[in-house]
Amino acid sequence: MSKKYFTPYRSGVLSTVFAFCLITFLFAQGIMFSIGPAIAKDKGVENDTAQPVPFSQNWTSAGLITADDDWSGVPGIVGYRGDDLSTSIPADIQNLLADGSATPVDVNANRTDPTAEASGGVYEFDTLANPTIAMQGSGTSDIPHIVINLNTSGTTAINVAYNLRDLDTSDIAVQPFALQYRVGNTGAYINLPAGFVADASGDGAATLVTPVSAALPAACDNQPLVQVRIMTTNVIGSDAMVGIDDINITGTGGGSINLSGTGAANPSNVPAGNATLLTVTVTPANTPPSTGIAVSADLSTIGGAASQAFFDNGTNGDVTSGDNVFSFGATVGAGEAAGIRVLPVSITDAQVRTASATITLTVVGGPPPNDHLLMGNPSGAVTDVNFPLNYLMSKPQYALSYNRDRGTPNWVSWHLNPQWLGSAERQDDFREDPTLPAGWFRVQDGSYSGSGFDRGHHCPSGDRTNTVPDNSATFLMTNMMPQAPNNNQGPWAQLEEYSRTLVNQGNELYIIMGGAGQGGVGSNGAANTIAGGNVVVPAVTWKVILVIPNGVDDVNRVFKTTRTIAVIMPNVQGLDTNWRNHRVTVDKVEKLTGYNFFSNVRPQIQRIIESRRDQSN
Repeated sequence: MSKKYFTPYRSGVLSTVFAFCLITFLFAQGIMFSIGPAIAKDKGVENDTAQPVPFSQNWTSAGLITADDDWSGVPGIVGYRGDDLSTSIPADIQNLLADGSATPVDVNANRTDPTAEASGGVYEFDTLANPTIAMQGSGTSDIPHIVINLNTSGTTAINVAYNLRDLDTSDIAVQPFALQYRVGNTGAYINLPAGFVADASGDGAATLVTPVSAALPAACDNQPLVQVRIMTTNVIGSDAMVGIDDINITGTGGGSINLSGTGAANPSNVPAGNATLLTVTVTPANTPPSTGIAVSADLSTIGGAASQAFFDNGTNGDVTSGDNVFSFGATVGAGEAAGIRVLPVSITDAQVRTASATITLTVVGGPPPNDHLLMGNPSGAVTDVNFPLNYLMSKPQYALSYNRDRGTPNWVSWHLNPQWLGSAERQDDFREDPTLPAGWFRVQDGSYSGSGFDRGHHCPSGDRTNTVPDNSATFLMTNMMPQAPNNNQGPWAQLEEYSRTLVNQGNELYIIMGGAGQGGVGSNGAANTIAGGNVVVPAVTWKVILVIPNGVDDVNRVFKTTRTIAVIMPNVQGLDTNWRNHRVTVDKVEKLTGYNFFSNVRPQIQRIIESRRDQSN
């Protein structure tokens, strides 16, 4: 939002005399009866009593905030508008340490559409599938923030964790967030660098979740009041609406503990008709101690019961009896549509205390048609015999552009997610591809024999282990190229295994690979072609990978922070065995090949992710 500037009237004695006269006049007219009520009305209603650690708040109760600027139902948390805490756009919020409690107490209650709000400040969205509060900067609300008041008496090693959730499908400005603290309620705040997020905006898809976790220093231990501040700023462009959710503050020791719980699903991405283990880890209250804890969840949105009991007795999927981890082995209904589900959880104890939590999982469907080209067709290949050097072949397991004159693919593209991985054994049934057009040379099982080069897979056998037919499809010779054994069995195999590790960590990958140039060095020495000149030996092998968390609507979940991996490796013996040492940018592979990767991604995002060289371990 654009910043509103003004110049206050400052004229020394004259302004002082004017103010004195105005106040005298107002008292005389009976307008100013007392200073207290006027300030209270401006500041709203607070509930800033310091709360014991552990402390949690996930906003699932719609009754916490019921009226604008009224925090009375939210223990320990107050929101402020932050007017004029800074005049810079955007402000350097890590170095903005001034107290903001004199600015108006602020919350825009019971809002429903994050994209419809533009006035800025602190908001409550209680009708979302996963309710939350949120912040948005503006020309009025320069530094919107919330303050969490904590009593850390008897507590050490305190950690503050929460999720920043992009809620906005229209505003994509760079939206920074900072985390600060102070002991007591006066003086400057101190910045926590570990809590800084340079941009919590997800570029319009409203799915980005940025977890934040930072330890408070020892100075915050055993204090009657510690204030923790989460803040953002008015920025250049249209400020994004970002939620502050799943607040969880923990420590060692501590005083009174409230009943609480944290939900999880394993796996969290579940094909319709498949099973998952739902768990709720309960923290019992201690004053007095909780007994008779019961947990239930509404599983109706995945085809289950509306009030399903969870178990802590070693049955129904529960692993360890009596450890306060309540479990239920659930099966997602076979007819459930793909999408994210947020399952409400209710926790009670015999002392008539209650708490709530949520379990989030994603129902995934089978690969849709053309799934392997969802991110784009790199060379614009077509299934037309009039284009023999760029002939599109679409298979259920992968898609490829075949080059008749090279006897190999130009590229092979495939989607890799948990549905493609299983326990099918490697088939090793190398064979010609009968779907090539009539009259074209068909590479045979034995065409590479004695050449000194491996039959190097593009789409690996290990990426298609869900069924025997899918694994067998990877052994068609249209999925092969002559690959130096040290390349194929060394860093290339390592990268393939690493890719599957990323999938097992909850990601899905879009992968494209091929060879370029002519002339490699195999175990028998250098060669330009094999198979009687019908198969060209590439000079290099290349691969590009796009990594996103499991979910749906994949193209629109590619953001400027999305990870890409690209490599170019010499097709020779004796090369560096660490695949990470062969990393380049996607742009460099495009320059090598002339292809346009990930062309269905929004151009402004594509430019960013393709120019960045991967640095992850």
